[in-house]
This record gives sequence, C-alpha cells and structure tokens, in this order.
Amino acid sequence: MDRLILVRHAETTYNARGLMNPDSQAEAGLSPAGLRAALELRTRLSHEPIEIAIVTSRLRTALTAEALVGDGTPLLVLDELTEIGVGSFEGRPVSEYRAWIRSNPLRSAPSGGESVADATARYLTGLRRIRELPGDLGVVVMHNLPMRMTLNAAAGNDPIRGDVQRVPNAARFDLSGNGLDTAIAGLGAWLTGI
Repeated sequence: MDRLILVRHAETTYNARGLMNPDSQAEAGLSPAGLRAALELRTRLSHEPIEIAIVTSRLRTALTAEALVGDGTPLLVLDELTEIGVGSFEGRPVSEYRAWIRSNPLRSAPSGGESVADATARYLTGLRRIRELPGDLGVVVMHNLPMRMTLNAAAGNDPIRGDVQRVPNAARFDLSGNGLDTAIAGLGAWLTGI
C-alpha cells in the first residue's frame, strides 16, 4: 500500500465514560457523538480514492469504517492491530491501567492481559502485512496504542515516550509508504532494545 489514512476508531460508550473498552466479555458500540464524528470525517474523506478499509475484529473499528466508507469498499480484518489486551483492567478507568503500565516493565502483562512488548510484536506483523498490500490508498481504523506507537515511530521518536501520547477518537493522520517503512523499522528497533 502506497499511502494510508490512519483513523482512530470513533468514540465508544466506554470511551465517553473514561473506561477501558471491553474486548473479551462484550463489545462497546459507538456513542452518538462517536457516530456523528465518523460521519463528519466521511464527508472530509469523500474526495479520497480509498481502495480498502482495514479494521480489527473489534466492533468499534468495523462500525467506524462502515460510517467512513460505506458498503462499497472492500474490508480487510487484521487482528494483529487489535488494541493491547488489558486483562483485568477491562471496563475499569483508563487512569488505573495507565498507572499500572507506568509502574511495571514493558515486558510485564496484567492478569489476563498482554505486555506492551508482545502487543508491539503483533502490531509489527500487522503493519508489515499492510505494507505488502497492493494499491494506492487504504484507510486503517486503529486503536489508540498501535496508532500512537506507529505515528511516533514514523516521526523517528520513541514509540511510547514520543510526542503522540493519546490519539483522539475519529482523528485522521496520513502516512506514506515511506513513513510506514520508517515506523516498521523504528518499532522493530525499539522492541529489540527493551
């Protein structure tokens, strides 16, 4: 893929309440504000010749993609880009999970969840798969952590400590094929060094 439009999924009912989205027990749908934001972004993307929409298996990414591109655009599901598994933090305040992450090594996982290192290895696999796709332009509906890590690495910054610390829901960022290559290389080097 030569060019990507990265979009964080639109706000969910859990995002609106400051809670970690559930991924194993139940799926969170988009909030009314989230759906409006996705439809507004669709208007801004209407001139773009989007050839494919790439999502994860999480409902929030599929609902966002549907609002962005409608039914006529092919959809590819890449589970490698699914948000980090937060285990026992599902449905709890985001602030609790962030505090846990800051106080534990990046190779540690919360009970029932996955480590940042393991999630990063998975993200790398997904990004490499996207880079190998044929075509000129795709939209990738992502989750906060893989998106911010990708954007930071593409800018040559530390994927975790870089300038992008939180990606707003339904935010759009453009990334060239070369930018994706830089992100893949940066994430790989970072993962090797932690």
